[in-house]
Amino acid sequence: MDQRLLDKKQALMAEIKQASSLFKAMADPVRQDILMMFMLHKRMNVAEVVEKASLSRPAISHHLRIMKQAGLLSSVKEKTEVYYNLELGDSVVNQLRTIVQLAEQILEDPAKS
Repeated sequence: MDQRLLDKKQALMAEIKQASSLFKAMADPVRQDILMMFMLHKRMNVAEVVEKASLSRPAISHHLRIMKQAGLLSSVKEKTEVYYNLELGDSVVNQLRTIVQLAEQILEDPAKS
């Protein structure tokens, strides 16, 4: 196998591994619903998400924590409330873009044949 192609495959695997928490966060149907809620409402506290999702507060807190760790949400504490915001910033978008670009390069590489 061509060394250049092997390097691309290794780079792709490294990027996928680095983005695994993002993929895990986005794979769960409940978190997909929560993500859509934040696309519509931008900023919510746990109680607002609980009301819209009809899940328990501990369950919502668990999902929000995973989403925050993956970089999908940010939070800010105001008095006694924690507000979450959608955080589809450059780091998340760039991670996904890099994975797609590396995959395309591998698929288009004539050395793979």
